[in-house]
Amino acid sequence: MESISRNILTVTQLTEEIRKILEGTFPSVWVQGEISNFKRAPSGHSYFTLKDDASQIRCVMFKNQNRFLKFKIEDGLKVLAWGRVNVYSPRGEYQLIVETLEPAGLGGLMLALEQLKAKLATEGLFDVSRKMPLPRRPRNIGVVTSASGAAVRDIIRIIRRRSPGINILLSPTSVQGDKAPDEIVEALGRLAGLGKSEVIIIGRGGGSIEDLWAFNDEKVVRAIASCQIPIVSAVGHETDFTLSDLAADVRASTPSAAAEIVAPDDSETWDTISHLTTRLRNAVSNCLTRNFQTLDDLTKAFQRPLRRIQEERYKLEDLTGRMRNCSLRNVNSSRRDLESMRARLRPELLRRSLALSSESLGALSSRLERVTRTSLEEYRNRLNGLAAQLDALSPFKILSRGYSITFKKVDDSIIRQAGSVAEGDEIRTLVSDGEIVSKVILSNLTPVKSTIIKE
Repeated sequence: MESISRNILTVTQLTEEIRKILEGTFPSVWVQGEISNFKRAPSGHSYFTLKDDASQIRCVMFKNQNRFLKFKIEDGLKVLAWGRVNVYSPRGEYQLIVETLEPAGLGGLMLALEQLKAKLATEGLFDVSRKMPLPRRPRNIGVVTSASGAAVRDIIRIIRRRSPGINILLSPTSVQGDKAPDEIVEALGRLAGLGKSEVIIIGRGGGSIEDLWAFNDEKVVRAIASCQIPIVSAVGHETDFTLSDLAADVRASTPSAAAEIVAPDDSETWDTISHLTTRLRNAVSNCLTRNFQTLDDLTKAFQRPLRRIQEERYKLEDLTGRMRNCSLRNVNSSRRDLESMRARLRPELLRRSLALSSESLGALSSRLERVTRTSLEEYRNRLNGLAAQLDALSPFKILSRGYSITFKKVDDSIIRQAGSVAEGDEIRTLVSDGEIVSKVILSNLTPVKSTIIKE
């Protein structure tokens, strides 16, 4: 029997052959599926699985490709992935190295816009409470837009027509393209740093969503929200919408509308001034007419001023005389009272009154001393009597006559019956000159017969 030659491969050789076949057959491929098990490594690489109803494939998207994503990768998102098939030899697994990732169905730009909008709204960048009011009559207006676009010409023309005296500070920037977001942030920073603008218009003319995308950039939105000068956003036409509109203090439908919002119409102001001037003139004329009438009435009322002055002089002289007489009467009455007080306050009268008071005080002191001594003697006698009675009734008094009191040592209770103690109990017997501690050897329960001893 002839031996059959066998072509034996090592695991590494077999894996290498499979790798050549797969990578050679699928150098680039588009795959549609749903993302699951998404994880971003500390290195910045993204690892996830693409799956459909029946199968799944491991995917990796390296850090360099992650930078270009305009939306956030998350589980459950349906995407279109473009990349190349690769075999990971150490585990013998094949995977898809993703170069480009796009949302399936909803466009990538719109998804990125919705995700960024939700993120910034959560941080409070769109809250109404943080929006600042616009100045009513600004003297300096800043403009951030393209220096060569139609928007800047419309803004300047309308501001010049409505308020020729306003200064316009233009900070030029590109408004579309990859470099536009950084240039817009820089242009806005220049105006804010200059410190002259009282309000800033930021925007551009209309275009596609891709043309307006710079005003959806996170750096631009954050710069608008953090600016300490009121900002009017004027991006595109009335139907266009960007995140800059939400972050700004006021949104204008077009750049022309923004110019009308920030610049008051001087013609209307002059009409208002003219109207107010007419009202002021009429008010002054009416006030003067009323004052002239009042003056005329006062003149008629004081046709004879000398007569009125003479009457008032007579009244003054009468009141002066009455006041003089009243003052003299008061002085005389006070003098009499003073003489009477002086007579009563003579030294000999005061000495006599003092001597009488001293005699009365001595008598009262002697009486108080006698009463106090008698009361103390009475209370002392009563106290001695009560003490003698208490001593006679004291149970310890009978100890001197040969009696004793016996206590249980454990609780100091008095032993009244033999049955209240048991053999081995310690007892304490109190006699007249001390106490005796003993232990019970026998407790006699036989009643003791009483014997009356007659003297």
